[in-house]
Order: sequence, then C-alpha cells, then structure tokens
Amino acid sequence: MRKFFIAALVLALVLGVTGSSFARVGLGMGTRYHVALKDIQGTDFDKSHLSFLGGLRFKVIWLILDADVDYRPKVGDVTYSLTPKISFLLDILGTGFYAGAGIEKTYVKWASEEPEWSDLSYVLQVGKEIGLGHLSLILDAYYESATFSLKDIDTDFISFGARLFWYF
Repeated sequence: MRKFFIAALVLALVLGVTGSSFARVGLGMGTRYHVALKDIQGTDFDKSHLSFLGGLRFKVIWLILDADVDYRPKVGDVTYSLTPKISFLLDILGTGFYAGAGIEKTYVKWASEEPEWSDLSYVLQVGKEIGLGHLSLILDAYYESATFSLKDIDTDFISFGARLFWYF
C-alpha cells in the first residue's frame, strides 16, 4: 500500500507539474563517472566507470522532479545494469543551484548468474543548471546510501555526472 501511495503521489505531481503554465519539461541525456571522489586523484581515466543517463526533468518555478535511467555497460561479471532513479530537488533561490533527495533501485544482468534487483538506495543530489536557451547543461554530484541519514555522509564517496537537457 505504501508503494502505491508513493507512485500515486509521483504521478499526481508529474501531471500537476506538466499542466502548470510555469512548467518546463525537458528530455535529457548524459554520463556519470562512478569513481568515488577519494579515488579520482592519482588514477587514470577508465571508461569502464562511465554510465549513460537518459531521462526527463519537470520544473515548476523552484521545484524540480528528475526521473532518470542509468545504463552501465559490461563491467567484469556484469553484462549490464539499469538503475531507474527519481529525485525531488529544490532550486535554491532561482540561482540554478539545486539540492534534493531521491530513490533508486538497480537491475543487474550477470554473465553467469540469474539477473537480480538490488535493494532500494537513497540518493542525495546537488548540482548546477546552466541555461542555454532551450538547452541546459546540468552538472551533478551524487551520494548514494542504503540508509537515509544526513549525519553519516562520507564525502569521499561522492560521484559526478553531466547531462544535457532540451526543454520543449
């Protein structure tokens, strides 16, 4: 019942957002680098840590709803993984800087084992949207955790992404 309530709330928000005269809806794609901040310095760039993002962004004044799917190609025993994510974000004083939280769940297709879904994870997301007319460059920082706690954030495990959105 709780999952149904959450899904209904998201659907109501999306429909409400798209019907507002202040609403902007964008379609985007980009990439994310899955190396923790603590490991970036001193390592060579490795494209096996890249994943590809596609998604929608709904904006009404200062409220943002991001719905993304993260596709990560073959890495080791994993044939591919798909991670749907939904985040509720707030634009801070209309500056283009935003912050918020979301949830995600990863589907992993193993090369030699049965595919499986991960447990639900929480995502803290901050970023900057740089408007270029109908296009926007979006730079994000992500922190993922199995538990939602603002006290236990380890900044060494932040990862980064960049997306390009077209608003129609």
